[in-house]
Amino acid sequence: MAELTAFQAARLADDVYSLTRLPTLKDAVTYLNGEYGEVFNFSEQSLLKAKTGGPWFIKCRTAFGFTLLGQGSLKGHAFFLFRGTQYLADWLTNLNISVSRSSSGQPVHDGFKRAFFTMEPKLKEFMAIVAKNNISHIHCIGHSLGGALATLCGDWIKSGYKIKPYIYTFGSPRVGLYGFADFCTSSIGAERIFRAYHKTDIVPCIPIWPFIHTPNSGQDYFLPSPGIVPMAEYHGMNHYIDSVRNKSWPTLAALESERKSDDGIVRWLKSTSPIGLTITALEWLNQALVYVLRKCLKGVAWAISGAFGTSFTLMDQLAYVLKKGIDISENVSSLVLNLIKKMMEILGMKKVLKAAELTREFIRSIFLKLQQKVNDFTQAALSKVLVKGRAV
Repeated sequence: MAELTAFQAARLADDVYSLTRLPTLKDAVTYLNGEYGEVFNFSEQSLLKAKTGGPWFIKCRTAFGFTLLGQGSLKGHAFFLFRGTQYLADWLTNLNISVSRSSSGQPVHDGFKRAFFTMEPKLKEFMAIVAKNNISHIHCIGHSLGGALATLCGDWIKSGYKIKPYIYTFGSPRVGLYGFADFCTSSIGAERIFRAYHKTDIVPCIPIWPFIHTPNSGQDYFLPSPGIVPMAEYHGMNHYIDSVRNKSWPTLAALESERKSDDGIVRWLKSTSPIGLTITALEWLNQALVYVLRKCLKGVAWAISGAFGTSFTLMDQLAYVLKKGIDISENVSSLVLNLIKKMMEILGMKKVLKAAELTREFIRSIFLKLQQKVNDFTQAALSKVLVKGRAV
């Protein structure tokens, strides 16, 4: 098989954290060569460095992963390994998240893109080496923020070099909007994208709407974990390794979570059963929003971020489109109304509401309040991970 096993990918996603776990880079390289000397040669020359940051915390340039040529049993394979960061909560819960364009010209999280593109010179050098060595298989691997970078790397390789890589992510946040997820899925192929996530890992639930996961169709790899609220430890790579140990990708695929059909989404929107802020509710709410946006935009949910000027924030765009949807038809109007009611219920707000009350300002305020509540929820969960010293 050309792709890595789930356990191989998970081990690499975990061991790249040697860059932060061990006292020095030399210690990390020594450890990694001890673990993988038969198939890789780790060195300072193979190091990837990224400049990370934004207006909400200090920028820094630091070791973020490796570029590697396989040898021995992995001869003919090339690898891009990316780690996560302790600043992930700041990246994901910033209220002013902006969108910019990926290598393929699609809308993605601007912070992720900026960090990735600071690595581009080193990536280009490595791709020249890949070309000279007649590499047939390329693998992009990462956990948490590293998963977001691995996804962007896969898009970059396909866009610039016309090669279809394999992408493996564990507990990755959402990287882009509908256009990115759709383009990346169709151009690389859903069968080459292995997205694994624990049920109670909060990170795959954010950034919140309208960001969605890649692949946006085909198979993802749902890993059961206890409860319906975030369990901080289930974002850690130690649990991901345990969850995939001795399991093939087809075996993991059999653990698939409930697929949310269009009919199921409509039933959920109309349901009067009480809901609160849980992982399950966030999953349903995200799917419902994408569904309602498609109805408002006549099937083109990707238009968010592409059809407006830079003065419109994502929340402005969402409010504008949903308000327009109220005027399309009675059916679409009721979908928008039920969606806002669900959001208000999660916020603990009064649910008695009429379509006429849904002004752009009101819709925008509900989105902002919900975003803040989810962000507080996320910060608390990730803080517990940091306190326990786990890699994020």
